[in-house]
Amino acid sequence: MKLSFKYPVFGLVIAVAFIGIISGCDMLSDHIWTEYIWKVEKAPYDPAALDTGLPIIRIETAGHKTIESRENYLDAVISINGGPNPEHNLEETPTTIRGRGNNTWWYPKKPYRLKFPEKQKLFGYDKAKSWVLLANHQDPTLIMNTVTFKLGEKMKLPYTNHAVHVELILNGVYEGSYVLTEQVQVGKGRVDIDEDDGFLVELDSYYDEEPKFTSISSQLPIMIKSPEDLTDPSGYDFVKDSINELDRLVFAEDFPENGYRDLIDIDTFVKFLIVNEAVGNSELSYPKSAYMYKDKGGKICLGPLWDFDGAFCYSGSGNIYFKNSDYHISMHPFFKRFFDDPVFVNKYKAIWKENYNEIRSIEQFIDEKAAELEKSQGANFTVWQWLNKPDYSTEISDMKAWWNARVTYLNTEINQMGSGL
Repeated sequence: MKLSFKYPVFGLVIAVAFIGIISGCDMLSDHIWTEYIWKVEKAPYDPAALDTGLPIIRIETAGHKTIESRENYLDAVISINGGPNPEHNLEETPTTIRGRGNNTWWYPKKPYRLKFPEKQKLFGYDKAKSWVLLANHQDPTLIMNTVTFKLGEKMKLPYTNHAVHVELILNGVYEGSYVLTEQVQVGKGRVDIDEDDGFLVELDSYYDEEPKFTSISSQLPIMIKSPEDLTDPSGYDFVKDSINELDRLVFAEDFPENGYRDLIDIDTFVKFLIVNEAVGNSELSYPKSAYMYKDKGGKICLGPLWDFDGAFCYSGSGNIYFKNSDYHISMHPFFKRFFDDPVFVNKYKAIWKENYNEIRSIEQFIDEKAAELEKSQGANFTVWQWLNKPDYSTEISDMKAWWNARVTYLNTEINQMGSGL
């Protein structure tokens, strides 16, 4: 059946947001948005025919109710066939499920959040109540988030998410190839910091979750993720004070020799920005989906990595992404300001050089994941039939070509970097 968008106002808002994302790159054509995101034929696929080699997650909602909300959970049961690793099997287990995401929620292929009544171990990772199923609907490679997480892991950026590619069967219907990953939150195996005297915040221009505030100097849109559910709003003052002090020093006239470096973990700032630069993440300009945390008695850190739908401006044959690899990403003034500090720039250059071989090796990882997903992508794009979509091998080849060109370009640029970008 053909899918139509029932909410034209939201469609307009999302389209405008998308245009904002692509403003820093060359758009392939004026009709990209409708051609490759919304004009999708959803075809049936017999779940019994699935033989992709990936784990299979089956979820049944109570009464087979449709998941229509990003706020309200539905009761459900989940089971997992671990595929190549039987240790990852999960017998039918109670859970709850709801929609998730901002603009991605309005795509035809939906992302979901799971919440178990008790902490649950999945695929060998630390127990937690909350897990995420990423749909990657607009990603013709299905691996952009996975590749970025791998780069963060290679660079030893703390609390980088894992990515498990799975098949999802929801209420008996095959929904496609998904990624199961951790929810970004405070906890063991997540952002493992003190839940009371540390903090985790999201910098996001949607600015739609309480408690929230904007920083004084650069007007960063900040939503506090932890501590949670404080009855006294003044309990969040230490979060606001800490971030506002850093923001003030960063934009003070005596920057950078004013002690601001004592407030940050410079390695996490550098590594976070290198990863975002390497994958061409345009969303740092707003910013969107950027996290910051601080443990009790520690320094402010950037991370974890999250959401790279606005990255990888590579040249594909008819996909929605971008063509050029030789550019610096646009950054919010807060992030860009650090490059006015020669000490920060020297650290940036040193960490790039130390990690250059690991960064370059991502090409091999792309090949490995493409081979792993060869059958899965076939099933996925049988269900979600993009118009004029080229074959998967072409997408992967384009992604690798873009990656090699980008790393080569950035290596020259970074090694020649002076006191600013």
